[in-house]
Parts: sequence; structure tokens; C-alpha cells
Amino acid sequence: MEQFNMQVMLKDGTFADYDVKTDRKAQYYEVYDKETLIATFKDDKNGSFAIDTNTTNIEEDLQSRIAEQLKGFSV
Repeated sequence: MEQFNMQVMLKDGTFADYDVKTDRKAQYYEVYDKETLIATFKDDKNGSFAIDTNTTNIEEDLQSRIAEQLKGFSV
């Protein structure tokens, strides 16, 4: 299991820290806020990420910000 730290700028200009977990060559990236799984994103292997599961009902703005940041994490 690969694990990365990620900082995302929120719409109010503050930053939030998240952990990203995935397996090598996996299509799915799990995003955690501390120990809580907040969402799973799917890598389409063309450089885009789409939300697959939204376990904590994160808003659309945060979804798109996280998806944008994940582009730098493809393993």
C-alpha cells in the first residue's frame, strides 16, 4: 500500500491536510481526513480522476479540488 500526504486549498483560502492510500497500479485512491475515509476516487488512466464513493458527502467543490490534486499522485 502506497501512502501520500496531500494539502488542498479550500474555497475560503485555508488549507486542509489529507492522506491518500492506494496500491501500485491500482485504479482507486482512498482519501482520508485523519483516520476517516472521506472518499474514493478512480483514476481513468488518462490523467483524470472521478469520485467513486463519497462516504462523508463531501461537497462538489472539494471533490474537484481533490481530483485536481490527485493528478500528481498517479503511481
